[in-house]
Amino acid sequence: MKLKNTCWLLLLLCGFCLGQEKTENTFHLTVSPIIDQSKSLNLEIIATLEGFLKTKNNDLTENQYWLKTDFEKYVLPYMDLYGIEKSKLGQDFYKPTLMEIIDTNDENCKILKVAYIGHNTEKNENLLKAIYNIVATKSNNKIVLSRYLNLIDDQWQKRKVGKISYRISPTKAPNDQEMERQKLEINRICNFFDTQELEIKYFSCVNPKEVFEIKGFDYHPLMYVDTTGGLADHGNIIFSGNNAEVYTHEIIHIYTSKLFPNKNNFLDEGLAMYLAGSGKHDFEWHRMKMKAFLQKNPKLNLSNYFDIYSREYIDGQTSIPYMAAALICERTLNHYGKQKLFELMNSTDDIWNILSKVGLTPENLNRELSH
Repeated sequence: MKLKNTCWLLLLLCGFCLGQEKTENTFHLTVSPIIDQSKSLNLEIIATLEGFLKTKNNDLTENQYWLKTDFEKYVLPYMDLYGIEKSKLGQDFYKPTLMEIIDTNDENCKILKVAYIGHNTEKNENLLKAIYNIVATKSNNKIVLSRYLNLIDDQWQKRKVGKISYRISPTKAPNDQEMERQKLEINRICNFFDTQELEIKYFSCVNPKEVFEIKGFDYHPLMYVDTTGGLADHGNIIFSGNNAEVYTHEIIHIYTSKLFPNKNNFLDEGLAMYLAGSGKHDFEWHRMKMKAFLQKNPKLNLSNYFDIYSREYIDGQTSIPYMAAALICERTLNHYGKQKLFELMNSTDDIWNILSKVGLTPENLNRELSH
């Protein structure tokens, strides 16, 4: 679950927002001298890549340079690149460099390695933000870009259990028992929400580093932060870096995204924690950790721990914000019932306005949650 924080933090750092004005970036794409620009195919690729990079921040739901079927499959296929140029040192601090054009088994398909590098003039330092892979394919005399994950999808081991389509890292053995357990967990989720089972694609990686790699990153500093974790992505996709075929916490997020279009992210994390725990431990295990922590820190005010993107952990495993939200969900279920919880979940109102509907305030939060 830690990587969940990491990956959503990555989206925040990229400035993820769909309501921005359309403006074209003004930049020059640097091309490595090792790329042979006397080849017409390379020149076509460079022109297409530059056109995409200039326009990618305008709209995440379509782009003339990007493969149309990717939008059907992934919804927002190049979201990881949105606003990647931004830094506290400037909106366009990180500049793109096409490092290499790599051959594949298909002569019309290439892998583009794009680095984002910034130069701090005050300190005379070059700063690398990321190295990202994009696929370029020539079709009908036109270069079309697509997501690197498409290549992984073809190469990884495939299994189908219920409505989960597994893609399993070639470096690990599939765990059939875990797949069956995940199927049972999904039945429990559907019963809780009184809903039908969804089609889900599940990428099973050995660790978070591999998650970043199949998403297209050769390098990003966040890929080395945690040793376990994952995330739920658009298009009903699960990325698991837990070396496991069961990840109920993240699957719950896929269901809540469908059921609660206006969902509150704080309570969403709480409900996933309440129903499925986090990491390798269930909710009861985390509850005991939280109880002991609060006993040792009686002056700690839980109302100060509502930022789900903060890295506030007990013993490096139990997220304080997630547990605060989980305890709120538990209290709401016990005192007001499931429908009231769902009402709170599906609200974009201020969190304290939401919690006031179940009698919670910053002043009584600790007392109410310790019962």
